[in-house]
Amino acid sequence: MATSIIAMNNLDAHRAMVIANRTENAFVTGMLTASINVLKADLAKRIVKITFLKKDGTVTTRHATCTPSYVDQFLTHTGVCSDARNVVSFIDLDATTPNKWRSFRYEKLISWE
Repeated sequence: MATSIIAMNNLDAHRAMVIANRTENAFVTGMLTASINVLKADLAKRIVKITFLKKDGTVTTRHATCTPSYVDQFLTHTGVCSDARNVVSFIDLDATTPNKWRSFRYEKLISWE
């Protein structure tokens, strides 16, 4: 059996621990920890089509972003950082409500493009 070494910063380690506790699956933990990093980087640069499992068990797809031009419009400087709540937060470009901020738990990510 081959051994791999993965380098993580403190935030990655925290995310991995949260995902591991919620899923109890080492493969899923590693896959999602890496995916969340790439997703958050993509969200900061462009509009991303995200598919995730909602709290009520339904699968949903949203057009999302965290680019500065959108975030500045909806930033209120209130609330708690999404990483402190163990979720991915984003601006939902499909939302019709004034509050366009949405989030999902790390382990609920299905895909993005």
